[in-house]
Amino acid sequence: MRAPRTTCLLILCAGLAAGTGRAGEVLAAPGRLALTTDRVVVFKDGFALFIKKAAGTADGEGRVFTESVPDGAVLGTFWAASEDGQALGMRAEWVETKSIREEETACTTLVELLRANTGKAVTLGLSRENAVDVSGTIVEVLDLPPEESKPREIDDPARSAIRQFGARPAGVRVTEEDGRTERTRELVPRGGLLVVVQTEKGRVIQPVSEIRTLLGPEIVTKMKRREEVEARTKRLSFDLGAEAAGKAVSLRVLYFTEGVRWIPTYRISGPLDKEAQLALQGEVINEAEDFDAAVDLVVGVPNFRFKQTVSPLTLEATLRQALAGAAPNLMGQSYSNSTFQLRAREHQAPAAGDGGAALNLAPELAAAQSQDLFVYQAKRLALKKGARATVPLWQLAAPLRHLYTMDVKVVRDGQSGGVLRSDGQAANAGSPLKLEENQVWHQLELANASAAPWTTGAALILQERLPLGQDLLTYTPAGGRVLLPVTVAVDMCGSFEEEELSRRANAISWNRNQYAEVRKRATVTVTNQRRELSRTRVTVSLGGRAENASDAGKVVVNDFRNADWGNSNYRELNNHSDLSWDLELKPGETKKLAFEFTIYVP
Repeated sequence: MRAPRTTCLLILCAGLAAGTGRAGEVLAAPGRLALTTDRVVVFKDGFALFIKKAAGTADGEGRVFTESVPDGAVLGTFWAASEDGQALGMRAEWVETKSIREEETACTTLVELLRANTGKAVTLGLSRENAVDVSGTIVEVLDLPPEESKPREIDDPARSAIRQFGARPAGVRVTEEDGRTERTRELVPRGGLLVVVQTEKGRVIQPVSEIRTLLGPEIVTKMKRREEVEARTKRLSFDLGAEAAGKAVSLRVLYFTEGVRWIPTYRISGPLDKEAQLALQGEVINEAEDFDAAVDLVVGVPNFRFKQTVSPLTLEATLRQALAGAAPNLMGQSYSNSTFQLRAREHQAPAAGDGGAALNLAPELAAAQSQDLFVYQAKRLALKKGARATVPLWQLAAPLRHLYTMDVKVVRDGQSGGVLRSDGQAANAGSPLKLEENQVWHQLELANASAAPWTTGAALILQERLPLGQDLLTYTPAGGRVLLPVTVAVDMCGSFEEEELSRRANAISWNRNQYAEVRKRATVTVTNQRRELSRTRVTVSLGGRAENASDAGKVVVNDFRNADWGNSNYRELNNHSDLSWDLELKPGETKKLAFEFTIYVP
């Protein structure tokens, strides 16, 4: 792991020794621990760190145990510690038990009614024609004991617990939940065809099939239904030593696992003149387990090398299916901070005069920073498995400037050198109506003057109550700037044109081939039809070596790029050039920006 992020995890691990509070009410069974989730540290990539408190009374040998074993703990992140921070050894195993469970239920058959009313005076109404009803006291129903369960063979312990119970006979049900598997078989006496009744004349053996009614002053309709329950349960044990025998103990457990994700979403609102109101909330998705705990939402993605490898202590052969599809995705890009780290060079220091901004956190929240990971600490959140929730994080005022951007990306034919398209989109040949090929976008330039970074997230843009659009607000460090696209500007338009200045055949030999040198002049025209002065940025990206840019345009020449050419005839001897202009266009002003460039074609 990289050192800064390791520090973040060590801080959390050190928290195991903090606090001496008991984890809820201790269960009565000797050695059994009661666990409560104390804190959940949630990352954006669908993983979370669970920190739990456990309390109980050690058994006669100083051992305690719990059946709450996580299914997908990551290798190397499953730890337990005592109150003083000392690491504890753990033992994970499957435990099988067999018990008899009784439950009072209604009698649903005649033979069950007869069994329930043994010893009571009754009159049996018979169904045979001309038969005389039998009156007396039920002595017994002639039964055999329930059939004994057959021994089972347990093979591979990594197999599903349900499959290990083997074939399921009639009357047997198997359930599996939270690592515990139960095989339940009702203990039904065999027989029930004959009932013995003591009458005044002696005992009568009466076939149950001939009984039509049952009459008596004290007839009951309830019975004790007995079930044999075979349970197979995960168990995690801790040996605290003989000195802890019979004493109350408290410890903590932590593990890193998949299944919990948070998604940042922003709301940008207000008049959107010189400042904007930014609000951030975290949308929390829980597919791991129920919890009621303090929640930390982390800005940044930690480096956990073995997060796809399950710890053997979970007693699982493979990881459970990872939480997928829950993270928002735009144009094939994940909302991970690391995805956008290359955009960092776009962030500039705040302009002079931009004042600082304080985070207005929701009352129940506080913010703290840990190395290169920033953590928003929530007091408490109760969330069941499968549930979702939003957590308001902060609201602040951010300095704002409006910027209109025209980005021309030229894709050229590798054989002729002609322009295939100049806007990154295919030309529309379906109508004679000619529209401007290059769009000018209205963007908001937001300055992060707070002490906290802005993580990458979806941003809804509202001007008062009018929705203007939604796009992606990318990661912005404290003191940086970010551009947020709003919409295509309807009152700004632009175009891109080229004209050839000269062509010199066989000007250069490359890889045994002769190439012509073609020199061109390009003109970018941008018009401001708005009623206000408009800050405008124009960029051009194309294959070739650019020079002589007008209006103090900046030129950066770099190596060949395949994306500049629209077919497989790559022209590696050509450079790639990027040009940019920063303008302030007056209302109604049109600006023509020119430059020259050279390309080589066959």
